[in-house]
Amino acid sequence: MAVELGDAGSLALFLAVAAMGAGVVIAGAIAYQRAQQARLARIRAWVASRGWSWTARDDALAELLGTRPFGMGDEREAREVITGSRGGRPFQAFRYVVVDHSRDSKGRRKTRREDFQVVWVTLPRSLPALRFAPDDALQRVLTGLGWGDVDTESHAFNQRWRVSARDDAYAHAILAPHVIEELLRPAWAGATLVIEGRFVAVVRPGYPDLRTLDGTLERLEALTGTIPPFVLADYGR
Repeated sequence: MAVELGDAGSLALFLAVAAMGAGVVIAGAIAYQRAQQARLARIRAWVASRGWSWTARDDALAELLGTRPFGMGDEREAREVITGSRGGRPFQAFRYVVVDHSRDSKGRRKTRREDFQVVWVTLPRSLPALRFAPDDALQRVLTGLGWGDVDTESHAFNQRWRVSARDDAYAHAILAPHVIEELLRPAWAGATLVIEGRFVAVVRPGYPDLRTLDGTLERLEALTGTIPPFVLADYGR
């Protein structure tokens, strides 16, 4: 036999279900917060074990470069910053967060966040901006802004990378055979490489994976070591 609830009973049932739903949401939020705290604690302990330093947030780092994906969005954040040195070579690694605000057709404000993992080292002199990336929408934007798409004599390299620069001669000067050979290594797959000022930065989408940090630093060291010295002399400042 079916049991019918009156208005009061229906309201009580609705409130009970709503309370249960709110409880699940709160419990989920608490669990997520605890998991994040545990993750950050593990990161801090690991960083300390390497003799490096850790900073929760330093947004000034997010404004140092302007070559995409740097400089995008309405707001930029640098979180979970690791500062240290490897083999005597200083580096920084951090989670780069791009925040965009927009409104839908009804005028409601929407916020979109995108995370990248950044690792960079520095050069002895500042160089003009140069970007190496897989073919993507950002590459087409740069082309529209006057950045040339530079080809090399290596078909394999041209298939993997799109090279953006405002000065083709400068790009070709950097693209010495040893640089091309280095950038064809599997370890660079899926990465974007930005040279701007004194920074050489590797950028990948998503949260940082510290298991890859040593390998990324090793490849950055190898890459910067293959840049021809005359490039720093002729184009550096």
